[in-house]
Amino acid sequence: MKRLLLLSIACLATTHAQTVDYTKQIAPLWDTYCVDCHSADDADGEFALDTFAALMKGGEEGAAIVAGKADESLLVKFLEGRSGRGGKNEFMPPGKREKLKEEEIALIKAWINAGAKGPLVADAKPMPKEVITPKIAPTVPPKRSIQGVAFSPKAQLIATARYGEVELVNPVNQVTVRKLTGFTGKVNAVAFSPDGETVYAAGGEAGIVGIVRSWKTSDGTALRSFEGHTDAAYALAVSPDGKFIATGAYDQKIRLWDTATGKEVALLKGHNGAVNGLSFRPDGKVLASASADRTVKLWSIPTGQRLDTLSQPTKEQTSVVFSADGKTLFAGGGDNRIRVWSISAAAKEGTNKILTSRFAHEGGLLNLALSADGKLLASTATDKTLKLWNTADLTEKLLLEKQPDWSSALAFTDKAQLIAGRVDGTWSVYEAAR
Repeated sequence: MKRLLLLSIACLATTHAQTVDYTKQIAPLWDTYCVDCHSADDADGEFALDTFAALMKGGEEGAAIVAGKADESLLVKFLEGRSGRGGKNEFMPPGKREKLKEEEIALIKAWINAGAKGPLVADAKPMPKEVITPKIAPTVPPKRSIQGVAFSPKAQLIATARYGEVELVNPVNQVTVRKLTGFTGKVNAVAFSPDGETVYAAGGEAGIVGIVRSWKTSDGTALRSFEGHTDAAYALAVSPDGKFIATGAYDQKIRLWDTATGKEVALLKGHNGAVNGLSFRPDGKVLASASADRTVKLWSIPTGQRLDTLSQPTKEQTSVVFSADGKTLFAGGGDNRIRVWSISAAAKEGTNKILTSRFAHEGGLLNLALSADGKLLASTATDKTLKLWNTADLTEKLLLEKQPDWSSALAFTDKAQLIAGRVDGTWSVYEAAR
């Protein structure tokens, strides 16, 4: 009887695997998670997934699919974060991009194990999105996730980045003062001008366009639109004098903009992955960038010349921040570590030394933030922990309460309070000086 039951289960599993429909069940996953950087028009790693033929062809790493052997397929290894490329494990999608769910990866593996059969008719051209997008009615209201948060001591306002809008909030009573709407797609980052009179937002639609906009904080008047990114922007920083903003995007580019005119001043090229984080040195002469290509780079401002590449990280870097005196740089990412470098005045190659590499969290780091006095560093990670560190020696000062969801956004107020915004749309304020 037991043997019969096991045989029945095995038969059911095989039948399920054989009934996986590529067009209806697999292709929509590529469209949702992958084709924004793996299409015929922009094939990262020479690997495209917008047609079945391109998928089976593979890319510069070789074949992506081994029919009948899901666990040996390079695509599955990347989806599960065990690619082993160059002795390192990388996830796909990289950076802060949403990863495939366990059940979605299981479906892909079932399809591969069943022989990786394609559509009934070979799709020579990419299938229109409206055909392959499943129409599923939500059972609960969508989360208004917070991807970015900023605080202005001059305006005494908190800005939160949500889908399609920026909220300006009173930090005392936490009441929304106004909503800045009309933003197409998700807002991934926000920042205030030094005088607090302007708020900037960066985001857009993945695989379609990167959007950067600005508004007056006093009345919400729309000011400028900064156009140039060809994919969603994820990083934003304002120069200390307020003359420039820098934006980084999934198109692997950093753009430096003149805040007075809205014109592009410099295009910074050199990263081979999405740009996830940016930070100006306090003197405004150097910009640091964190990327999914596992590097942190230093750039001269305003020329945009690359000064150095800090290549010690072993996985994607999601956040970077300069110390208050500009002599130290902190960065964190997918390898669960916070690294600290000593940055010289010139910041040129060979003059910037790594000081510390500390295991900080049980999950990949999502964000870093520096307190107004420069004495505290906050970090958050995918293990839902939130920590405070002494910047002088990077010793742990405080482990805050377990977060209900990923805290994707961090910012300090001028009163030593830490603001944490989460993917589930909630946010909290913590006393950091205790």
